[in-house]
This record gives sequence, structure tokens and C-alpha cells, in this order.
Amino acid sequence: MVLEDSANPLEILKVGASGVLPRSATLPEFLLALDAAARGFAILPRDVRRPDIASPFLRDHALRDYALTARELEVLRLLAEGASNKVIARRLGISFHTAKFHVASIAAKLDATGRTDAVAQAVRLGLIML
Repeated sequence: MVLEDSANPLEILKVGASGVLPRSATLPEFLLALDAAARGFAILPRDVRRPDIASPFLRDHALRDYALTARELEVLRLLAEGASNKVIARRLGISFHTAKFHVASIAAKLDATGRTDAVAQAVRLGLIML
């Protein structure tokens, strides 16, 4: 676990750290982060979790290692928010059947048993962050 304010947290993760917290992190936050990192989660400061900042690194990682398309990553992020196929379709401007197809494709590529397992696998693999 790295305590750092000035460096790019995503770059720190790329070189092998389990997590990055701001120096202002409280002891309970630090202990919670250590526990999560021990369980295999990547820890980042809150501002890095914004999709517009984190997505290029995560998209490149996912495309290279798991052959997820950019659209599948969008669907995966919505799945992580708990969105139904109907909500996914509406938010992405696609049909219900296309959303359902993307969910099935994601589950197959991540060797998941369903939607919830797909999200859990994606978090473990570092494809998305909650």
C-alpha cells in the first residue's frame, strides 16, 4: 500500500502496488484498504474511480487480457451499478436483446456463472473498480 498525493495512482498500480491512498487517509481507512487489498482488490483514491480518469488504463488492460470490447466494458460498469438489462439498454441506447447479448458475452469471456459473478470476476481481475 502506497501513501502518495502527487503521483499518478494508476501508474503506481501498474508497477505492482496493491493500492494507493492519499497521505491524509485515516487509520480506519488505511486498515480497511489493507483488508481489501489482502482480498485481491485494487485500492485507489476516490477521485481516480471516476470513469473519465480510470477508463483508459482499465480499457487497455481488459482489451489486451480478456478481449472485452469497449461496449462490453460500458455494460460491465452498468452491471456493477446493479442495472438491469432494460436499464442498460435505455442508458446505452441499444435494444433490450442487444443488452442481454452483451451481458451473456461478458459472462462467457470472464467464465462467470451470471451477472453478479461477472462483476465479482471483473473486480478481482482489476477490470473495474467499485
